[in-house]
Parts: sequence; structure tokens; C-alpha cells
Amino acid sequence: MKIKNQKIAGAVLAGAGLLVGSAATAGEGDYSINFGGYVRAQTAMFLEDQEETSGDDTGEFGMARLSLQLEMDARTGPLSWKAVGRIDKEHQTGYLDDLEDRTEVTSPGGFATTEDYLDQYDTDSFEDFLRELYVDFSLGDRVDVRLGKQQLVWGESDFFQAMDLIHGYDYRKRLFFENNEDWRKPLTLANFRVDVHELDGSLNLFVRPGGIDRDEDMGSSYNIEGGRWIPHPYRGVDFTAFTDYNTDHKDGDWDDTTYGIRWNGTAGSIGYSFAYLKTFNPLPIMNPAANSIVPGLFGVGAMQSYGELATNQVLGDWIFPEIEVYGLTVNGYSAGMDATWSAEFAYIPNKPYNFGQLQSALPGWGGVKEKDTLVTMLRIDKELKLMDWLGTHRPSLSSIQLFDTWIMGYDKDDEIVEFASFGASKKEHTTYLTLFTLLNYKRDTINPSFVIGTDLSNGGGFAIPAVELVFGDAWRVKAEMDLWWNDGDRKHADPTGMNPLGISENSATLFDWFGSDNQLVVSVKRQF
Repeated sequence: MKIKNQKIAGAVLAGAGLLVGSAATAGEGDYSINFGGYVRAQTAMFLEDQEETSGDDTGEFGMARLSLQLEMDARTGPLSWKAVGRIDKEHQTGYLDDLEDRTEVTSPGGFATTEDYLDQYDTDSFEDFLRELYVDFSLGDRVDVRLGKQQLVWGESDFFQAMDLIHGYDYRKRLFFENNEDWRKPLTLANFRVDVHELDGSLNLFVRPGGIDRDEDMGSSYNIEGGRWIPHPYRGVDFTAFTDYNTDHKDGDWDDTTYGIRWNGTAGSIGYSFAYLKTFNPLPIMNPAANSIVPGLFGVGAMQSYGELATNQVLGDWIFPEIEVYGLTVNGYSAGMDATWSAEFAYIPNKPYNFGQLQSALPGWGGVKEKDTLVTMLRIDKELKLMDWLGTHRPSLSSIQLFDTWIMGYDKDDEIVEFASFGASKKEHTTYLTLFTLLNYKRDTINPSFVIGTDLSNGGGFAIPAVELVFGDAWRVKAEMDLWWNDGDRKHADPTGMNPLGISENSATLFDWFGSDNQLVVSVKRQF
């Protein structure tokens, strides 16, 4: 077919440029197209043994992953288009083989749904490949519109989310050591921004129509199937053998429309925002089976269903209840500190929590209690002049964040837990402190960084020393160590295999769940 339009011909040639692995731009004026992306290889090696497997995993690879991301930006007159696709493929490491073998033993009656752990990690459909596809256009001088599958970020925090609750996250592949954009799950949104110059601000409104996105696009995904990032001791335990995801629960129906509205403004030198958000709870909640057929086996007492009876009458359903969030952010610059500061507050009335059964093998499976909750984040960003001390070639960006979750109307007798199956009673305040520093050497071609975080309420924490090497415009090589510490409280695996849900405990908290997970991670990235 002969292409007569010179601009279309240029676009076709630009697409051909993608095939040889280089970015290309075609067209002129208001008609153009650009392709880019990256290829990335990642490996993660355990620095210590994993208790669920029979052999010594020190030095074994828990992950060997290859990703190809393709991006397209196009302009057709008044319309701007964006498409992002990503293919992820993994090698079946010996460690994953061991987890699959354990799944066959621990799943009651052999009812495991996960026969191949790579099903959780590989891109195996076009819907999984297409991460974003949207169009931008303007209505008059004040209204900007974005329609399609996209990411919309509200909030100021990096490691823990206060207002950034529009999307779920995919925590199955890796946890703490990737950018939020990589694991956030895009959704189909109608996103509007209205500039109000008279009030020095703008209004952001979004609507996610129900029934368009797939079930797997909603909520946050965890290794419920028993993969490498489910907390210890459940690696190799497939919870889908005796629980289900219920996407139609009356208090968490994924076909329901979600939406939000946010005002961003400035008052002098202070930036601020107010927001209201109707969304789904970021963590899955267990709706236990009221008539469970196995409570006596695991020593569980009465279990109370939430809202409606669980569809799975073995142990229950995982649901994502709908919640309301009222948010406030403020930010500004302090001349005295020579730093930028910000604060974020998210009030969530009637936030659902699992509770009860702390002394059983199924802590938190007593049912659901709702508690008003206030989430607070305080942050200071500052450039430290370390050139004379450390030899960096420019000031080093550092950030410190304090993140607190306050359960209002707290009562210890409620026996609220952080997550079903882990028995430490959640405290009235759970407070995390994180610190991040980035150093730059040799004109930003050698970039060490250090991240550290600790749980001020319960103890334990993590540290991530890393260094990124930059070679020209295309190549990036990064090595990091992901280190954890805790006070030794653990819920241990049952070495006999008779109790797949582990030995009962009531003191392990978040960072205890990842004890013995120290890893060395290496990433090689080629941008084009």
C-alpha cells in the first residue's frame, strides 16, 4: 500500500525505528509520534537461608527477571496520546521450584490453584501488557481532560500511602525496592482538571466507571498464592486452596463506581490541597466463613462474617471494602532550614480491620471491626552540601518522613491485627520513620544512595544501601542490598507440615514478617 500523506509516512518510519531499539520522532507541527522504552534485567540473591524450604538458600536466586517496556507519545492536532506496555518474563529459579514442591504438601487435599508460580510474575495476556492508554485534550482555556487507562497520584509520601489510594499496587513481584510507578496498577479513569486562576488554584475531579476494568486490576495484589514475597512463614502455602477473592461483596463490589475531587491552591508561599476520595481499602480484608468446616482443626473459635456470608465456606473470602477518605496536604519552603517541608493528613471513617483469635493458628480471623482512622505524614526535603566532606560534585538530596496511623477510639480488647493470619495486636499508633539520601559523583554517573526505615512503635526496620552507574544516555546498572532487622518475634513454619498455617504466635509485626529476607539485587537497564 502506497502511503501518500508525508506525515503518516513519517509515523510509519518512526515505528520502524522501534524495531531496531532506538527512540524515533516523526512528523512536524501538531502531528508527531515518538517511541521509547527500556529493557531491564533483574536478579535477587538471598544472603541467608529461608525457613520454608528444606535446603540452605544462602546464595540462591529468588528472582531472575527480564522486562521490556514500550512507550508511545503521539500528537494528532488537539489530541495528545500516551501508551505504555510492559512484558515481564521470569526464569523458574530453584527456589521457586522448592516453593512449588512445598505447595503440594501444605495445600489441604491438594486443592492449590497455583501449579506454576510464574503465573503470578509473567505477563501472559494483552490486558496485562497494556499498562496505560489515554488521550489528553482541552476544553476551552480552563479545562484539561485525560480519558483512558492511567495512573493518578494524590499525596506526598513515598514508602507508605496516606492519600495515594486511588489505585491498588502489585506487591507480588517485589516489595520495597522499585518506583511506585512500576507496581501501581493503572485504572480506566475520566480525569478532569479545571484551572481557577482567580483563586490561585485548580480543581481535579476523576471518575472510575464500574465494570470496565478487570477484577485483577482492582485492589492491591499480594502473594496469597504463596509466592516469594508473602510474609514468612507462608511461602509455599496457597491460601486460594481454602479461601476465595469475592469481587461482588455488597460492601466491596468492584463494579461500583469510584471517584474523587481535590482542590489544589496556594496561599502566599504555602501550597495546600483538600480532597475527598471514594475508593477501595488498600489492604484485602478477610471475611471469615461463619460456618467454617475446619475451625476445630486450627483451634479457632466463633468467626463472624462481615456484611454478608462468605462465599467460601472453608475459611472465607478476601474482600476490598469501599472506604471514604478526607484529605489535607500543605507544603512550603523554610528559609531558616533551607528545606522544603510537607504534611499530609487522611481521615478514614469506619476503616475496616480484622480482629480476634490471637492465640490460634488463624489470628485476625474473628471477623471485621470498623474504626475511624487518621493517617499522618510529615516530610522534610533538604539538599545537604557534602562536597567538601564526601567529595560529591553537587549538593545531595535528602528526605526524612514520619508516617503515623492512629486508630481513633482504640480499645486493646478489640484485638485488631495488622493483617489476617498474623497475631500481633495492632497498637493505637503505628509510626514509621524513614530517611533517604542520594549522592552524586562524576557528573551524576556514579550515584550512591541510602534508605533506612524503622517502626518506632514495634521495633524492627530496613536499610537499602545502593549504587547506580550511568553509562551514556542509555545504560544504567544498579546494585543494592535489601537488609532487614527485627526483635526476633516470628510466626514459624510447622516443620512437620501438619499445620500449613504455621505455629501460633501473637507478637510478630510488619518487619518481623520479613526476617531472614536479606538480599542482593542487581538491575541492568538499557533505555531507548
